Amino acid sequence: MSIFSISSKIVKYSGDIVNKIDLEKYLQIDPEKYSIIIQSFIKKKILDLNRNGIVIPISGGLDSSVVATLCVKAIGKEKVTGLLLPEKQGNPEAEKYAYHLATFLGIKTKKIDISQTLKKIGTFNFILSLIPGYNLKKEIVKTFLSSSKENLFIKAIRGEADSLMRKGVASFYTKQRIRLVVTYKYAEENNLLVAGSAHKTEDYIGLYVKFGVDDMADIMPLRRLFRTQILQIADFLNIPKIITDRKPNPDLIPGISDKYYDVLGIKYDQIDMILVCIEQSLPAEQIVENTDIPLNEVEKIIELYRLTDHMRNPSMTPQFD
Repeated sequence: MSIFSISSKIVKYSGDIVNKIDLEKYLQIDPEKYSIIIQSFIKKKILDLNRNGIVIPISGGLDSSVVATLCVKAIGKEKVTGLLLPEKQGNPEAEKYAYHLATFLGIKTKKIDISQTLKKIGTFNFILSLIPGYNLKKEIVKTFLSSSKENLFIKAIRGEADSLMRKGVASFYTKQRIRLVVTYKYAEENNLLVAGSAHKTEDYIGLYVKFGVDDMADIMPLRRLFRTQILQIADFLNIPKIITDRKPNPDLIPGISDKYYDVLGIKYDQIDMILVCIEQSLPAEQIVENTDIPLNEVEKIIELYRLTDHMRNPSMTPQFD
């Protein structure tokens, strides 16, 4: 079902009048207008912080590709660097897509392999890392996820993970945190601004690594946009289809090629619809009426939105009178 196929109307639910939200209104943007605003924002921050240029970690995915393209349009390709941060157990396709983007934009790249750093801190000691071959790892993860009777991601977010799962989470998350450290080291050595690719869909459901490279940066041009809206900007910017048609792959855990559907069992466009309704403070039953998405899926996203509030408000502090 298209996100724009639901019309605005009045329906009856449990004896109450419920206003149907016009989801097209909330998710449709003017991509040209937004692109201009973002480019102006980038130019201003470069001047405010007196940086020589911008570095952006790129994976050839939608989000970093849009940010990199906007940076090029804002300050010129000669001042933008695409940073590749591979590791020996990562997705081998990520590098191919990243170079494809860099070639399309005409930007320089810097490749820093983080494998040795990860090895020294014990990232590769996790049992999955000891299994030879990327494809075999993928099959094991897929089998493990499909055989589980409960959603393991939500279980971990609840703080209910067992010892093995906690070790796995810690192992995988170090990859994004080391990437952040390496990114800032490179940026500070070269007086560059760090641009990140976080956005609202990931933020609202906690589908990122807290204090990782997908969470922290000097500027986050897309952070107030849903993934559905980022796609509209990508189309406007004529980013190659080989990138925009690619599944939202986190390039973090083998066997997960679509981080929304593989992890949560629901597609990103449906998640965006639910999140719009959450922003409008609708209860679960009314979200179902607005989206035609099953109640159990709606409740799953509502729970994640609640449980991950601490991730959107890091380093919690007490309140004083």
